[in-house]
Amino acid sequence: LPQVRSLHHLRDLMAETPQVTPLKPTHDVVVKRKRGGGDDDDAETGPPEVVALQPLAVIDHSCKVDAAFLASIPGEVGGSVRIGPDELQRILMAVGEFTTKAGGSAANTARGLAHGFDVRTGLMGAVGQDEWGGLFVNSMKRSGVDTTLLTVKGDKSYTGRCVCLVDQAGQRTMRPALEDAVGLQPEDITSEALRGVKWVIINGYSYYGPGLVERGVDAAVAAGCKVAMTLASFEVVRRFRGPMEKLLASGKVTAVFANEDEARELAGGGAGSDCIEKDTKIEQALERLANWCEIAVITLGDKGCLAMGGAERVEQKAFKGFGIEDTTGAGDLFASGFMYGLLRNHSLQRCCEIGCLSGAAVVQVMGAEVSSEGWTWLHAHLHQGRAANLVRGSAAAVQRELLACYELIGAIGRGVVYYGSARLKADSPHFVMSRELGRLVSTLLGSPTWTGGGPGMMEAASLGAMDAGKAVGGIRIEREAGTKVRSAAQSYLKPECQVFCKFLSPRKVALVDAGVRKKEGDRTAYVFLPGGLGTMDELFELFTLYQLHKLGTDFPVPVIIVNYGGFYDCLLDFIKTMEGHGTVGVGEYDQMVVKKTNEEVVEYLREYYKV
Repeated sequence: LPQVRSLHHLRDLMAETPQVTPLKPTHDVVVKRKRGGGDDDDAETGPPEVVALQPLAVIDHSCKVDAAFLASIPGEVGGSVRIGPDELQRILMAVGEFTTKAGGSAANTARGLAHGFDVRTGLMGAVGQDEWGGLFVNSMKRSGVDTTLLTVKGDKSYTGRCVCLVDQAGQRTMRPALEDAVGLQPEDITSEALRGVKWVIINGYSYYGPGLVERGVDAAVAAGCKVAMTLASFEVVRRFRGPMEKLLASGKVTAVFANEDEARELAGGGAGSDCIEKDTKIEQALERLANWCEIAVITLGDKGCLAMGGAERVEQKAFKGFGIEDTTGAGDLFASGFMYGLLRNHSLQRCCEIGCLSGAAVVQVMGAEVSSEGWTWLHAHLHQGRAANLVRGSAAAVQRELLACYELIGAIGRGVVYYGSARLKADSPHFVMSRELGRLVSTLLGSPTWTGGGPGMMEAASLGAMDAGKAVGGIRIEREAGTKVRSAAQSYLKPECQVFCKFLSPRKVALVDAGVRKKEGDRTAYVFLPGGLGTMDELFELFTLYQLHKLGTDFPVPVIIVNYGGFYDCLLDFIKTMEGHGTVGVGEYDQMVVKKTNEEVVEYLREYYKV
């Protein structure tokens, strides 16, 4: 959405904005689902993983104001109080310059999941048949949010708007004008529309629509979805405490999110504290929420967050070292990150970490949308610096694939990486020996086994590790040399233990990363089994990274060429030839060793790691 410099500029923009064409001019329309909400023929099919309930669309107008201005408007500072359209217009006239973006708590969370974490996310709600509705839908589509569950209401209807007043410390005060805005009705929510969805996110603001929360939760439960709920604001908790507590106590809500003020309001109010360990009211609210829901989370602003899941209680400190521009959307983006962690089966601690990172990314800019620089910052921290060097202008698909690879490596752990031919069959002597080597090495080191996830030598090493009952992972490519496409359903690897890459570059980078040693106690290695051109490519690239000190490892990693029956004799002669001509330096291959048998490989690793 464009940045609006003033109310006059806003009027000019509205005059230039094309009118929204009614989908059906005579009555309300619910668009049938077509994944992606756009014209991309390659859009993924199937239901979203997450659907967020946004009963009415909202456009945010954000601006910086001083304390005197905040004191001049009705309602408590820091909260959210509904106002009329005339009051909203008066405030915009008074503040002068402001930015305009699609907003709304659930929409912010959905946008973060879709755009920042590549999660298939849909938005269920209503938009007006006006310019603001068109801007809202287009903004969601550009972020990758599925908008096909949005209802377009009538040909003379209005979209909600909200003034976000941000003080010099970055704290926001919300004044929404929603009385003329069209909204979703309970009968618009059906369990059929939610079939196949894993999570439904419901925001406390939905209580302003009678029956919406209850209908949304019941439809989600009937469709087999889990429900996550955010409490919205302390005013919402104060006004709807009765039905809110009844719902949370019903057991229908799996995960609940509250900020500090909302938690205190729920526990009966109280003064703040800089020491979260001794803040009994926060602890009381956390325990109360955890008694009702499987997962309870309380965000604490610049102190981080607390969470409980069953008997587990975790604390995550906030991230520091950046300027705070605007806290609008911090809780919404926290929910995006936390939900992403839940979807990818991360620990409660890791979910809190990702949530805090997401919230930190959005407060660095005005408005509730993370910038491209913010997402780069987030992923650099999320993947321990591994994503810091992703080129901002690189193909989005390559970036998504590499981040997915990093997630899998983080989940399984680094270990021994095997390279080798995809062409050799199970009746090959090399296949039989490689399978036995995979079993022996994984038993010795106890580390995960990593391969390209394809057939041949990759399959042999993986099956050997599986014979030993050890973890395996695969970074797969759509087509191995000399083979046909092998679908995930045909793989010997479990779906959660593999990533498919369309592009070769993220696969190569990820396999190298799977073998680096970040701690002295890591037991990793690169093992080269009999292979062809692809294996040679990986071998020489690995030695080039060693030569240039670009491998990214903090401790040396052994590189083993397994020379079954003299398979690599010609290669070894070529390396000596290069040394003789001075095209490679003496000592540049010190990490490479050549072993002829499985027993020699095992004995070498036993001595290398002193096991």
